[in-house]
Amino acid sequence: MSKLKNLGVNLGLTLGGLLMGVVIGEVGLRVARVEGYPKIGDFVDSAPTRFHTSDPNLGWKLKPGTSGEWNGEGASVVQVNSEGLRDREHTKAKPPNTLRVAVLGDSFTEAIQVPVEQTFWSKLERKLGNCEAVKGRKNVEVMNFGVQGYGTAQQLIMLRKKVWDYNPDIVILAFFIGNDIINNSPQLEYDRYRPFFAYDASGKLVPDMSFRNLAPIDRNERAVSFVDRMPSLLVNNSRILQVIKKVDLERKKRELSAHFTTLSTQNLKEPQDAAWQEAWRVTEGLIVTMRNEVVQKNADFLVVTIGDPMQVRPEAERRKNFMRKNNIQDLFYPDRRLAKLGAREGFRVLNLSEQIQGYTEKYQVCAHGFENSVPCGGHWNELGHRLASILINRNLCENLKQSQVPKKQP
Repeated sequence: MSKLKNLGVNLGLTLGGLLMGVVIGEVGLRVARVEGYPKIGDFVDSAPTRFHTSDPNLGWKLKPGTSGEWNGEGASVVQVNSEGLRDREHTKAKPPNTLRVAVLGDSFTEAIQVPVEQTFWSKLERKLGNCEAVKGRKNVEVMNFGVQGYGTAQQLIMLRKKVWDYNPDIVILAFFIGNDIINNSPQLEYDRYRPFFAYDASGKLVPDMSFRNLAPIDRNERAVSFVDRMPSLLVNNSRILQVIKKVDLERKKRELSAHFTTLSTQNLKEPQDAAWQEAWRVTEGLIVTMRNEVVQKNADFLVVTIGDPMQVRPEAERRKNFMRKNNIQDLFYPDRRLAKLGAREGFRVLNLSEQIQGYTEKYQVCAHGFENSVPCGGHWNELGHRLASILINRNLCENLKQSQVPKKQP
């Protein structure tokens, strides 16, 4: 009996000591004003910025009608139109005698890092208006359907659900070498709150919309701490748990950055394993599917590849060291692979990277990066957008001229 009594006493002292430690810790953190992260409900929003919101078909989209300042990387005033595009308002019915171009893409196309007038699609609209083959037209409209974080699967769904309402003459797929292949693979992509496509037993590419059934807390494991699985009432009244959550999420953020740096180098190589082989297979299948649907609508299709920042670094020696360190044989492997796909399947591919690299190396300037973020890295700055608009305009204008040349009679 005395043993049980002693055990009870010891247990009580232990629990009392733990409770006292928790109380002291709570008081100490509050007195020292050490802040953590509270738990905001049970919802983990996969939307990348405050300008976005969740969507059951696409994972997320831009919020129609929202606006505000952005200075997370670069700086701009973001204005989203009533249809959820970072663009001015457009009528769905195409005005008479108008050339309409639809641009699909990700954050490089959404381009909240720069003001609208500096974006490649805005510059392209102005340049196309001066093309000889277009001068007979009353108007040129280049419409921006880009949304941050989208992969080719989401861009195909965007084409089906929104683009065709505007009856474009030309559809441009702006394909980012840096992560679009990863985005199309449930094995490689960490953010699971998005649609994927997969080949079924008959070899048909079909959508996988199972993300709709994910519990909010399971949508993005890199954005959730184990603390988030505890009751909100407990977390939001405990400074200790809030600090633990902050430490855990900051650790995950560092791990994600390191993991993505390693993963992104695989974009520049031939597929090394089954996951990458399938990611490429699905990606190429999505692009061909998109081409087929564009052709069926009697529109022109152009794939524009946007390079990884390392591909266009101005320092030749730095690029060589990167290739040597990561055992990369050809820095433009993905660009050449997509060009071969276009040649095989009969659609145009404009690879920007080598031409932009030639410019940045000659003038020792950066086409990516801003003063308030990673130097010479991240998204296109004004120079990157300007160079892209020149190259895309040249390609489109030349193709429009060729399409006007009468075909010789046999």
